[in-house]
Amino acid sequence: METKIKEKNFISAVLYMNSAASVDILDAFVSNLIGLLNENFAHFEIICVDDDTPEAYSDMIRQKAVSGSPITILHMSHYQGIEIAMNAGRDLAIGDFIIEFDECTWNFPDDMIMKVYERCLQDVDIVSCSDTAKKHLTSKLFYLIFNHFSDFKYDLHSDNFRILSRRSINRIQSLNRTVPYRKALYANSGLTMDTLSYTSDNSGYSSGRKARKTRKALAVDSLLLFTNVGYKCSLSLSLLMVMIMILCAIYTIVIYINHIAIEGWTTTMLFLSFAFFGLFTILTIVIKYLSLLLNLSFKRNRYLYSSVEKL
Repeated sequence: METKIKEKNFISAVLYMNSAASVDILDAFVSNLIGLLNENFAHFEIICVDDDTPEAYSDMIRQKAVSGSPITILHMSHYQGIEIAMNAGRDLAIGDFIIEFDECTWNFPDDMIMKVYERCLQDVDIVSCSDTAKKHLTSKLFYLIFNHFSDFKYDLHSDNFRILSRRSINRIQSLNRTVPYRKALYANSGLTMDTLSYTSDNSGYSSGRKARKTRKALAVDSLLLFTNVGYKCSLSLSLLMVMIMILCAIYTIVIYINHIAIEGWTTTMLFLSFAFFGLFTILTIVIKYLSLLLNLSFKRNRYLYSSVEKL
């Protein structure tokens, strides 16, 4: 019987445990991942990021490590969201290639990971795996706005996992100390990217209240940081206010010429209300930009973790 030759590259798999809808789904995912990596790679590691997940999740991972699989649990000090948690896991990884699993659900073909890995070997630094069956309206709207208002070479989209080369990791870390949105920074790193697609039957992705709140804040921050949507909105509101002001001025001149005696209270109040609405909207956008600059420059830590559990 011919022995299969395993890949010599060291590969690190970083997974976000919070994304699993249940312990059983995470169990099946980790089991499949261990089997695939053990079959195809001579050296690998699995880093499970515990971002305030239930203790049952960590207990299950500890049971998987009994078989001798190289597994590490990274315990975050408190809930910090998927972006910061995955940054911490990626920084801990030592592999030549790193797989980032944003969703711990095995809804893709068994050979999909190796297809993405082989594509990454063909002079492509970052390769994503996208599920074409995802129908989330909010995600589609976000990526539609983001891709329209950004000037990135590659469009962003919803994906399940991606593989990054060590060169891309080094490039990304040199670009920005704080990575507010990983996918945007990957697309803007100047390195080559590609996407392989598949169609899943089910999702199994879990999004709790904390995760939804974090994702909404991340969406707003990403649109302001990586696109010009804030400037476009401010400019549009300013132009609209100028047009209404001109129309009000014309209306006032016509009333004056025709000697029409009116109180003018309603018109004046409507104009003032709209003017203040536009003014405060523009100020809100400006204040949000200043808040982002403050957080990125002074206040925001990269991440905080309590312990690293080698199993």
